[in-house]
Amino acid sequence: MKKTLWIAGLFALLFMTGCKDSANDTKPTTAPTEAAPTEEASTVTPKPTSTPVPTSTPTPEVGWYDEMVKRSLVTTGNNARLKAVIEKARSGETVYLAAIGGSVTEGAGAGNFGDGYAYQFMKAFGKTYGTDGGSNVKYVCAGLGGTPSSLGAMRYERDVVQTLGANPDLLIIEFAVNDADDVTGARAYESMLNQALTDNPDAAVILLFSVFKSKWNLQTTYIPIGNYYNLPMVSIKNAVDKAYKEGKLNDMLYFADEYHPTKYGHGIMKDCLMYLLERVDADAADEKGVVPQIGKKGLDFLHMKLVTAEDAAGTVIDAGSFLLKDMEIHPYFWTGGGAFPENWKHDGSGSQAFTMKLTCKNLMLCYKKANSKDFGDAEVYVDGQLAKTVVGNPNGAWNNCDTILIIDEKEAAEHTVEVRMAEGQEEKFFTIYAWGYTE
Repeated sequence: MKKTLWIAGLFALLFMTGCKDSANDTKPTTAPTEAAPTEEASTVTPKPTSTPVPTSTPTPEVGWYDEMVKRSLVTTGNNARLKAVIEKARSGETVYLAAIGGSVTEGAGAGNFGDGYAYQFMKAFGKTYGTDGGSNVKYVCAGLGGTPSSLGAMRYERDVVQTLGANPDLLIIEFAVNDADDVTGARAYESMLNQALTDNPDAAVILLFSVFKSKWNLQTTYIPIGNYYNLPMVSIKNAVDKAYKEGKLNDMLYFADEYHPTKYGHGIMKDCLMYLLERVDADAADEKGVVPQIGKKGLDFLHMKLVTAEDAAGTVIDAGSFLLKDMEIHPYFWTGGGAFPENWKHDGSGSQAFTMKLTCKNLMLCYKKANSKDFGDAEVYVDGQLAKTVVGNPNGAWNNCDTILIIDEKEAAEHTVEVRMAEGQEEKFFTIYAWGYTE
């Protein structure tokens, strides 16, 4: 059955309070953590399995698209910071925008990654609120497919702040379909948003809740955190629910696969974000709020230091038998490179442990879930005690990143951490992508 499409830019500004979340989230029977964007995600850019092609220019009927977009607005929150970002852009000052999340943020499913919602939104923001067509708006997309907010907190400084060359004025955080198995219990998620708000006292943060084809996400977990900080929030789950029920929207139009929107779906996400800004721009300004100094879930992962084979970041490392550099690594599609090109790969012959000495409160390991049976299991020891056994070649792996929480304490202490191949696995490979810790 053919469906006509609306052009994403058709909907007019309507002043109407957005719907609060009322639906119960039912966790899918299969693990909702984002899978590989395609069957060969380690080397191939994800493409939609079927991309709908409009057969004619859509004709407005009853404004269902406008109503759908309005329903995405969970709350405008305290609008002072977001209004200030808009005015900064209008004044001609340089404005720094960033989005961080999983493969939806990266742009998977859109066919061309430049057509992902983050890119569409950043361009629309510049055209609408910037000067000279948005030349004063700088942005970075820090989406990384299949990864949770724990890894987002690890790489925030590198992939957002350093890449931008500044702390963002506006940060979109999108991990609502990636964090089902988050190892920090939302503490890394909250730490990241708190850091963005405090490192730049004028920064605005938007929480964006995308949705899987199963209509599942984690917004009931993250909306209370957003309310605690009085942040603006946008729910794609809320937006599409009624449109699906009325037959205005369907999976063929919105989803390229089980996890990722089509270009049209990404356009809906962009329009929902722009509607939030339109509402904020039209409303009277709130008095600027104060950022909580005590977290709702916990601020244990503020200002994480990222340790790679290129930067020891205050640690002392002896690589032992982990002397190789792995070249088949988790792809970073938006840069055309790899997420952690400077890594440690076990050489497949030695038995010497990778050893790291550091002072920390907590420590996370980011390792490679390899798609080759040449990779084996490794054991992680903390101060001589076995802390974790890590499977290097699990089912469904695509050379993607995964994170494990190794140390989680309230006070910083000196530790010696070792990684060695499990017994009988000494001739296998294992790749340490990176470490993240807080002092």
